[in-house]
Amino acid sequence: MSELRILNNLQIVREIDNVAIEGKLICSCGCEEFHIYHTGKQTKGIFAPDIVKNKGQIIVEAKCTNCNETLKVLDTSIDGIKTKEVEQIEFKKLIIKDHIDTFKIIMKYNYYKEDYKTNKFIDCFIDVSSNELKSKRRIYEG
Repeated sequence: MSELRILNNLQIVREIDNVAIEGKLICSCGCEEFHIYHTGKQTKGIFAPDIVKNKGQIIVEAKCTNCNETLKVLDTSIDGIKTKEVEQIEFKKLIIKDHIDTFKIIMKYNYYKEDYKTNKFIDCFIDVSSNELKSKRRIYEG
């Protein structure tokens, strides 16, 4: 089993009993700010994550604001314990409050012990922060 695809781009800030990790996404150039593109649907509700799966599938990519490197942070066709082939590939840029489009990203994963730090996670959470947002915001959970 291979290790988590973006593990080298995570600065681990917390590990819990070999079943959960939390880390800040960092580009190979050292930058911590990204534009986010996704194939899901963007919600408008205040109690839901900002992006949700479209037809049970989603791809989320982070594009570095410094060097333009693109990191695939989630792809439900290969990530998780319940994979599903991605049918449509139309990426949309995540924009919050009609103008915020640059984010720092925190990735959180829950695992079974035998799958720790692999792409075979149980849950994935993507939180973002920005100088223009009052607090961290959960944009994806699944």
